Amino acid sequence: MGLAASQARFLCITARKADCEYKTTALAQEKLDITKQLGDISTQYAQAMNATKLIWSNEAVASDYGLSYSLMMMPTAANDYNPYMITSPSGAIVLNSEYAAAAKAAGISKAGGIGSQESRDKFIAALAHGGLITNETAKAITKYDFEVIGVDASGKLEFNEVSEASSNPVDWNPAAGMGAAPLDKAGVQPITLSEMCLTDNIGKDTIDWGKMFTSAGQITKKEAEKKIENLNGLLSDLGSNKITRDIVEYLQQKYNNYQLNPQNEKGESVDKSTTEYAAECARLKDLIFCAENVTSVDANGNILSAGVAYVDSTGNNVKADKVFDDVETLITNELEYYKSIKDDPTKAKVVDISTFVYTDSNGDGQPDNVDAKFNTYSNSLAPLLWGIDYAVVENGVINHYADEISNLTLADVLTGDIVLMSTENSVFGKTKTKEQFRDEVLKLFSSMVATLGYSKTEDLYGTGLYVDEASKNALAFAYDMIERTYLNTKDIQDVGSKYNSTSMVDNSAYQNAINSNRIGSDETNSYWAVSLSNMMSAFLTYYENALSGVTSPYAVGVTIDTSDYVTDNLDYYYMAKVGDDANSGAVARAADFYDQVYNNILEHGWREDAAIDDSEYLESALKDGRYSMTSLNQDGYHYQTRYNETGYMVEVSDTDAIARAEAEFTAMKAQLTYKEDTIDMKTKKLDAEISALSTEYDTVKNLISKSIEKTFAMFQN
Repeated sequence: MGLAASQARFLCITARKADCEYKTTALAQEKLDITKQLGDISTQYAQAMNATKLIWSNEAVASDYGLSYSLMMMPTAANDYNPYMITSPSGAIVLNSEYAAAAKAAGISKAGGIGSQESRDKFIAALAHGGLITNETAKAITKYDFEVIGVDASGKLEFNEVSEASSNPVDWNPAAGMGAAPLDKAGVQPITLSEMCLTDNIGKDTIDWGKMFTSAGQITKKEAEKKIENLNGLLSDLGSNKITRDIVEYLQQKYNNYQLNPQNEKGESVDKSTTEYAAECARLKDLIFCAENVTSVDANGNILSAGVAYVDSTGNNVKADKVFDDVETLITNELEYYKSIKDDPTKAKVVDISTFVYTDSNGDGQPDNVDAKFNTYSNSLAPLLWGIDYAVVENGVINHYADEISNLTLADVLTGDIVLMSTENSVFGKTKTKEQFRDEVLKLFSSMVATLGYSKTEDLYGTGLYVDEASKNALAFAYDMIERTYLNTKDIQDVGSKYNSTSMVDNSAYQNAINSNRIGSDETNSYWAVSLSNMMSAFLTYYENALSGVTSPYAVGVTIDTSDYVTDNLDYYYMAKVGDDANSGAVARAADFYDQVYNNILEHGWREDAAIDDSEYLESALKDGRYSMTSLNQDGYHYQTRYNETGYMVEVSDTDAIARAEAEFTAMKAQLTYKEDTIDMKTKKLDAEISALSTEYDTVKNLISKSIEKTFAMFQN
């Protein structure tokens, strides 16, 4: 029985040991598979870390955009209002379904063809039918008012009878994108200082001296007149039943300005924490949306949003007519306000230039307008500056003529030597402190800087040098530097006691002002002077410093000798909005854009790819070379290029894809690591069991051997 039991035990141990060894082998194989999977996901992760995506980046706009077909094929500031067309290897223009339908409607074969005014106008009318542009835009940029009235059995669009547009017809330009000089549609271009001085909106803008004397809630007569002129222009647009881009920009700017400096209709400040502020912001945002979409209406005149009637905060459908009325009311109320205050001295500060310039008609050496009062002073107390408050010194000579001073421009300041002077005690006995002088000069400086596109209280985008976010930040930096250094009353240049009542250039305050980048004074702080020319040169230099960073070769020192103004380099180019001529109008921009597309389709032919609207598909096709691009060159032609040779298309790290890959890698690695740890634990248990079974195996085996030996010995005896 002992031998039989041992043999049975031996067989069980052998089977169990074999089973454990098999399981160990299986676990080892599983671990090998996990190691392979870890290697695979590590490789995939490493590849994902190099993932890139294509974005559209144009400094003319504040944001970067994800790549899309519509971004390149619809006129916007992001593409400078020029098309960037996708092309096949053969050069054919790749069109999405809507553009392809328009090409068919215009009768253009896939091989291209000969264009005409009617064909081009049908092409644009078909774009409107497909929803790519509004009917209003289509009618504005065509000569013939085609309208899609149906679709025939073959799917071809049917048009109404040809009728010439009743007003302002736009002729097809067969040279657009085919060698014609590119239009400056963005209105932003590089200009030198000399060219800047010749621009109407910058260099020729007159200095608004009245800004020095305005108090809170007041504006100058010049400002009021400019507001009235602009508002009358907007009302004229509305009178033609048009919501123009200027009107939309007016509403957007009004909204931005309200956020910067919230005021009610009475000019009283509004607390941003109040419901009044939130309600006005919401009203203006609603109005902006509706104004932008007023041409997209249903049969009942409701504004449409994504094909659905737009509902305001009260739940009512917004009518197009109501939008016109609301915009007209807004502009009219503002117009009436400025008309009412233009000649109101309590609201608009009207500055009589003659009150602070010298005139001496009788030749007695004393100013006419203060002769009587002037004679009451003893010689020792006689004021040392002619006039009541200020003297304007132009190129070393006091300017005595009111009309000349009132017509001084920003160009005169930038190219000449204009110094503003005042004294502690004026002819009329008013006391002026250096702080008062500084505050009044700061207000004048702020008005000049506004011409260049910067204001602390208004959004001046699209004016002067404010053409993008970088330029805005640079202007803000420059303004801050002038305020903190140039106009710092604790750092006035006040060396010397020389003064001369008949020659301002022989005065210590004047000499200190023209030789330094600070307010100038004499050592007694009785006279003040500031070089407006040096100050504006310093401002533009700080502006350039902010744009160029540490690589900038220009600097503003305490003195002129230690400074290297950017304005001294007459070949330096400033990016500026130089006006809004006919080429930069909305109609001209749109007409030229679609003429370029139409002409290139005629020239190179076309092919349809309905999938091109999918951004991932488009990006993949561009990256692997299935498609290329065309862009407008300076010679007026479109040339085929790779995507990475197109100025505004940038390949960047795909942070979203990398983040997803990292999360997936971390999760998968954690799962595999857990499995691996579980296998290791099971393997250790099996190893321990195999070890124990091996020991028992040997023991039982020995017992069996000894039993057999004893049995044989027994029978031998």
